[in-house]
Amino acid sequence: MDVVTMLFMSLVAAAAAAGFLAFEWWTLRNRVLLFWSAGFAVIVLGSSLSLLRATSFLVGVWFANGLLVVAHLLFLFGVARFTGRRVAPLWWGLLLPWAGLLLLPEGIDPTPVFAVTNSALVALVALRAAHGLLSRAGPSFAERTAASDGLGFVLAIHGAFYAAKALLVPLPGAFVSIVGFKGVLIQVSLVEGIVVEVLLALIMAAAVRRRREEAMAALAERDALTGLYNRRAFESRANAALGAMAARRRPGALLLLDIDRFKTVNDSFGHAAGDRLLVGLAEGLAAVLAEASEPELMREAIPARLGGDEFVILVPGLDEAAVRDLGAAIGARMARASRRDLPAGATVSIGAALFTGGSARLDTSLEALTALADAALYEAKRQGRDRLHVRRLVQPVPERGSGKRQPNTVPSPLSSEKGCCA
Repeated sequence: MDVVTMLFMSLVAAAAAAGFLAFEWWTLRNRVLLFWSAGFAVIVLGSSLSLLRATSFLVGVWFANGLLVVAHLLFLFGVARFTGRRVAPLWWGLLLPWAGLLLLPEGIDPTPVFAVTNSALVALVALRAAHGLLSRAGPSFAERTAASDGLGFVLAIHGAFYAAKALLVPLPGAFVSIVGFKGVLIQVSLVEGIVVEVLLALIMAAAVRRRREEAMAALAERDALTGLYNRRAFESRANAALGAMAARRRPGALLLLDIDRFKTVNDSFGHAAGDRLLVGLAEGLAAVLAEASEPELMREAIPARLGGDEFVILVPGLDEAAVRDLGAAIGARMARASRRDLPAGATVSIGAALFTGGSARLDTSLEALTALADAALYEAKRQGRDRLHVRRLVQPVPERGSGKRQPNTVPSPLSSEKGCCA
């Protein structure tokens, strides 16, 4: 296949990619796609100018090749927006060396220096974009998926190709004439360009779509008012966590929380005040977990709003003392909040189901733990509210004279606590 045909195919592929990503933007309304679509549109312009085989300043093949750097800079800034990782605007300064080459006086063959400079700049920008997508240094961006990693790998391979291309320019026959499309590397570059254009367009769209799907899935897991996990998400995550804890014989606790006299607050102050109370408790839970003395354990905690004024937290690895400290911190946080912007006197009762990981005979299913924590919560309410009550899962008691064990785990209260809010 002759070079002109391949260049035309590259133009068509870039135009299709630009149109496809623009349509994806129209559907998904994600501005990242506009950066990437604009990059492919610039490649279309560069390919069109190259087909003219002109040597003049603004329509020449050298100017057209420089537009490839502009296109990759647009890809880079699209990646930066996608990942949330900052890229300095000074990267646009890479266009200055290329612009300077356009001012070379006539009579000097610009092919080698143009080929090296252009390839090196494209390689640098592509590899920087790949680093933004693949780097594990620093905080990982939330939208990292297999599709985003795939995009990073394609850009890394593309950048490596152009880096090798810059090194191979001095070889005989590599770059004979860019204007005349003569040279092995020119032909190889066109083939690589067509393949990469198609791959980039497809993976770019897939990465953004995957990001949107995950955002929608995450939204479906969250309680709309408080931002905590909803009941369905909690049950799924808690069952998985309990399975892992059981396999490792690991202890833990499940806490049920209930705002005291919540109906009275709604009736007296209105539902807006009740909503502020719910949000205040959710924010308090997040703050207490973040400030806890066992940060590693608290990062594994699964807080959720079950519905109404009922909240739950599953925390692996807690012992009795840590459960008491956690309950006291939640109560104290609620008391401070109620003195500021929440209805005065707002308190919370807590029932905790504590279990050890030393025995496989314990029924540490979510249903058993919830029932035990609910019984503890009822006891906290019965004793006057605004307090924590803890119960522990214990071994089944053998039936008298039968030599058999009772089939169900029996809850046993540890103690009746005093009010958790001083």
